[in-house]
Amino acid sequence: MTRLTRSTGLATAVAAAALSAGLAQAAPTGFGMVAYWGETASTYGGQIPSGSYVVINPNSGALGLSASQITNWKAVIASIRAQGGKVLGYVATGYDANTADELSRYNAISSELTAYKSSLGGVDGYFFDEAAFDDASLSDTQKCSGTPGKWANVRAKVAAAGTGGTLVWNAGWPGASGCFISAAQAQEHVVMYEAAYSDYLNGASWLNGDVQNLANSLNVKTWLLVHSATQAQMQATIKGTTANYVYVTSMTYNPSLPWGGPIWNYTPTYWGNNTLSGSERWCLNSLKTGGSC
Repeated sequence: MTRLTRSTGLATAVAAAALSAGLAQAAPTGFGMVAYWGETASTYGGQIPSGSYVVINPNSGALGLSASQITNWKAVIASIRAQGGKVLGYVATGYDANTADELSRYNAISSELTAYKSSLGGVDGYFFDEAAFDDASLSDTQKCSGTPGKWANVRAKVAAAGTGGTLVWNAGWPGASGCFISAAQAQEHVVMYEAAYSDYLNGASWLNGDVQNLANSLNVKTWLLVHSATQAQMQATIKGTTANYVYVTSMTYNPSLPWGGPIWNYTPTYWGNNTLSGSERWCLNSLKTGGSC
C-alpha cells in the first residue's frame, strides 16, 4: 500500500470544524474495504456489508499459490460474493521505471491478471497499488505528467488479459491539483487519500471540496482509506467525508515495521454490524437511512 501523508497546508482547526459541520451532502455509497484478512473463508463470514468492494491480497497478488491456497482463496471469494460484496484482486504496479524490484512488479502485472483469472476463477476488478508514476526524486509536475501514460498501459494489459471489471487506482493522494483524479476514466475509482487520521484531518477540507468536486465532474468514484483512528475519529470521518467509498480502521501505522505493519490485516475493533450502535457499519448504515452517527 502507498504510504503518503501529503498535507495541503490547511489548518487542523479549520479541517476539524469542517468535519464537525458535515461537509458531505450525503453518506458514502458504501465501503471500499482493504481486507487482507487471510485465506480462511470463515474469517469473512458475516463481515462483508452488501454492496462493498473488498480487496483481497493472496500473495502480494495471485501468483505462486499452492493448490491448497487456491482452494482456500476460491472459498474466500465465494463467501464475499455470497454476502453481496464485490471482490477486487490486489496488484502491485511498481513505479514503472525506478528500482529493479519496482520494475519487476510492473512487468508482472499481466501475469498477475492472468493468475486471478485462471487460478482463482476471476474477480470483479482490480486494486492497483503504487498506482502513480512516482518517486521521491520526481517533481509533482513529472509525477502528474507520467501517470496518465502508466495507467493507459495498465488498462491495455487488462484488455490483453481478457479480464475487466472495476479498476481502482491507489496513488495514496489525489496528486497536485488533483492530477491523479484527472488521469482516471469515467466509472474508474481512485483512492483520494490513504493515511492516518491525523494526516487526513489536515487535508479534509481540500479532499472533501475541490478534489471530490473534480471527481464528480469526471464521473470518477473516490475512496478514502483512513487508519490509526479512534472510534470517535472513525465516526467523524464517515460523517464528514464526501468520498464515494470509505473504510476506517483502528489499526495503527508503525514506521519501524515493513509497510507500516499489518494495518489492513484485521477488522477494525469497532467494525460491528448494521445494528450495533457506535460501530462503523452501523454508522454508515444509519447515515444512509437518514439517521445520525
